[in-house]
Amino acid sequence: MTHQSGRQDHRIGIGLALLASLFYGNVPIFARQAFVHGIPALESVLARTVLITVLLGILALLRGESLMLPSEGRKAFLLQCLATLIVSSCYLASVQFIPVAISVIIFFAAPIIVLLLSPMIEGHAPGWPRILVGLVGFIGLYLAIGPNFATLNPIGLILASIAACGYALQFFSGRMLSHYLQPAAFGSLVHLAILPIVAVIVLVAGQGHLILVEPETFGSLAMIFSLGVCVAYAFGYLFHMSSLAAAPASIVAPFFNLEPIITMTISVIVLGEALNATQYAGALMVLAALVLAGRLKTDKSDA
Repeated sequence: MTHQSGRQDHRIGIGLALLASLFYGNVPIFARQAFVHGIPALESVLARTVLITVLLGILALLRGESLMLPSEGRKAFLLQCLATLIVSSCYLASVQFIPVAISVIIFFAAPIIVLLLSPMIEGHAPGWPRILVGLVGFIGLYLAIGPNFATLNPIGLILASIAACGYALQFFSGRMLSHYLQPAAFGSLVHLAILPIVAVIVLVAGQGHLILVEPETFGSLAMIFSLGVCVAYAFGYLFHMSSLAAAPASIVAPFFNLEPIITMTISVIVLGEALNATQYAGALMVLAALVLAGRLKTDKSDA
């Protein structure tokens, strides 16, 4: 690969990362509305796991992509399964113990983790400018979400921290796995693999009761919002993994800080939630960091 073609792939990866953030940013909105109308968040997670398994599997077959995992790709596959399961369970569970805003801030430390670990995992240093831009985006995110640290439960902090590590692992393992299978193919297989575990978690949490399968749920607003969770997550995950197939994790990870800003914007416009001046300033910092990250020159070692 030439340096010029590498730069082009990186631009494609960044564009796909922004698309992923756009779809991912809608997931909490749909999940919240589904919960308000009667479907627990864990059941929405189960629904999205089932749907993405089917949708990405069909997409892979229509494209003529192989669903056979080469033996040399098993390690990356297992890491991606572990990462996806951690993100799906620990992130959601953390908000039961600490405020959502704090959980989100800890979770979106993942891009910084990716930047710091990339020299050891990807074999190249992202450079201080890229790390500084990532820190600016993280500080902006902190200001935008505006957390209250008055009450902190160690269990929630631990769960959110584990989720952040899982999210970082999802970037690295997705990049590794893309060398062996296309994103739609391995995305279907990954979610098929974790589906039984997610189902057990949901059944235990609901004491064997599933609101999703009740006759009165079908066609209701709750089901429509839950379906929104599924579709937004499916597109988000596909674009997420496709961005990693095009560019290293350290290149695309900072652009995922746009995701909570998308969520905040929708919550203001659609749900009528109010933001203060500090939160708006933080959001602008995140956007400025994204613009700067997009303008940073790519090192030859990154190509």
